This record gives sequence, structure tokens and C-alpha cells, in this order.
Amino acid sequence: MNISRLGRGLVAATIVTLSVPLSAANANSGGAGSAAVSVTYANAVPGLAPAGKADNAPYLDRQGRRISDWGPGVTAQSSATQQAELGSARLGCTPVSGRDDPHYSSGDVSGHGWWKKGTCTAATAHVYNCLYEWYTDNTWRQKDCSPSKQLRPYTGSGDRTVARAQCNPSSGYISWRNHVDVDADGQVDTAEKPYNQADVICVVF
Repeated sequence: MNISRLGRGLVAATIVTLSVPLSAANANSGGAGSAAVSVTYANAVPGLAPAGKADNAPYLDRQGRRISDWGPGVTAQSSATQQAELGSARLGCTPVSGRDDPHYSSGDVSGHGWWKKGTCTAATAHVYNCLYEWYTDNTWRQKDCSPSKQLRPYTGSGDRTVARAQCNPSSGYISWRNHVDVDADGQVDTAEKPYNQADVICVVF
């Protein structure tokens, strides 16, 4: 949205120690258990996001720095109507921020972004999307972002952005999020960066 970009608002990374379920820490090795373990940033591995911990987890860029302006956004289940209602309480129009589930495609984890006008009147918008992978220190780590592209409203083909990260087969599911950001050209629009979350049997270390 117009308020900020991923390149802004970054703060220096710190190595933090968080408690996570042993089952999450062992997501790639098949281990299980109910005891809690401490996982540092350096020792964390990709895994399956545990229910209740992922929604407010921090987002990190590819250098491990916290992305302060990229929060969880609108949940994947939110409809265009709910997004419009959110926007009506704020200054500006609300575009429909289109995105698909992260998915496996030809050796990559992939995700797309697009837009529709919603309550906006702009003929075009600048759109980009980013892929984030869950790690067992309870962070979402950025693996790829598409370029920002000027797009017409999506009609069912073409006019999309794509983020792709080459991945390797994993022994179990890995949680991924695909966030999309839409800036309606020439208009003030709302600042949510909604996502779709999915589990994919492919891992990026």
C-alpha cells in the first residue's frame, strides 16, 4: 500500500530465543513430543506452523532483519466484502488484493499477486507479492518477492505478479505465506497486506 514498502522501516536483527513445541522443532525429522525447547535464530529450521503461534509472529527479510511494517494483515479467509468494510473505516479506497495459495511448481514454491478495483476507481495499480516460510524460532522468513508491476485489474488471465523460490523435497509439510501489496495508482488506498497460507511438501533453507 502507499504507506510503506518492504525496504523501509527495517530494524537491526537480534538473535532471539523463543520456546516452541518439540513437535514443531522436529518438523523435518519426524520427531515428536510435548516438551518445550529453546530455538535460536541460527538453529531454527523450516517447519509446520503451530496453531496459535503464527498469526502474530515477526517477519524477517533475507538478511534476518525484522520487517516492522509487514504484519500478518488480513487473514486468508477474509473476503473482498470484509476488506471493503475494513477500508470504509479508513481514509481512501480499498482495492481487492488478489493472491493464491503458495504451491509447488516446477521445482519452486510459487505464489501470485493481482488486483481488482474494489472501491477504487484507478485504471491501474502497482502490485508485488512476497513468499514467507515458517521457521521453528516462531518467525516468518522472506524467501522471494516479485518485482513491483503496474497492472490492470485482473480478469482471469495475465496481469499477475509472481514470486518463486527454488525448493527441495521435504519429509513433511512446510508452512508458507503469500502476501500481496496493492497500490492503486493516483489514489490513497488502505494499507492492509493480506496473505494466503498453505502447507507445501517442499523446503528452502
